[in-house]
Amino acid sequence: MTTAGKTVTGRRHWWVLWRHWLWREWKTRYAGSSLGLAWGVVQPLATLAVFYVLFGHILAVRVPGVAAEAGYLLHLLAGLAVWLPFADAVGRGVGSLAAYEDFLRKQPMPAEILPAVSVGGSLLTLALGYGLLVLVAWAHGLGPRAAWGWLPLLVAAQLVLTMGAVFFLSMAHFLWRDVGSAMPFMLQVAFYLTPIVYPLGQVPARFHAWFLFNPLACLATVVQAIVLDLPLAPVWAVALVLWTIVIGLGGWWFFRILKPALGEAL
Repeated sequence: MTTAGKTVTGRRHWWVLWRHWLWREWKTRYAGSSLGLAWGVVQPLATLAVFYVLFGHILAVRVPGVAAEAGYLLHLLAGLAVWLPFADAVGRGVGSLAAYEDFLRKQPMPAEILPAVSVGGSLLTLALGYGLLVLVAWAHGLGPRAAWGWLPLLVAAQLVLTMGAVFFLSMAHFLWRDVGSAMPFMLQVAFYLTPIVYPLGQVPARFHAWFLFNPLACLATVVQAIVLDLPLAPVWAVALVLWTIVIGLGGWWFFRILKPALGEAL
């Protein structure tokens, strides 16, 4: 068999394994539940409802520069479309290698499958978030517009960022178990450092530059600006591109470099 043929066969084998483990992940996640896969829809909608009632109605948060009645709802939707799939993938993916350590020892397979399955498990939440965002924006007369053509690229960037982060954190947790213990706190801090429940326009301008060091803030800000037709400085798009490259490729590189240590530990 030629080198090209082996490559194609290897990719097909990887794809089959990923699909098998993804289906196994979904069945395990909702095993014994009467709603089953529907929880993947109910949970994000419940989170949206709680934040919208609390911040949109009780605290009456508004988005500066947006006259639309659903301005804050769309801002919140855009932020959660970025955050919820990322948090779900990272929360489950950080321990993916450690959880199946015994399995990997007895049944060798590409270790990359396990963190990749965690990212795949968040695809339903991601599709729901962006689909609902587009539908609500359309219903309130904010689209479709030519700028919406960037949304598929932003979704791709989000997947690359998420995959890189999960590859990095899963390997880091396997080698240093304190990573998993710190993850809930780190995610909580990251949530409030990302303009999701509050608009960036309500943050004093002198602090805006600090948000450029948060890749999720860059992504959420760009998505919100596109959907709400808000002005956006080019530096946000540049920062997002740089973060996508650094985290996407860096996470993969870190995983591949330390993969021999994984084999030795097993």
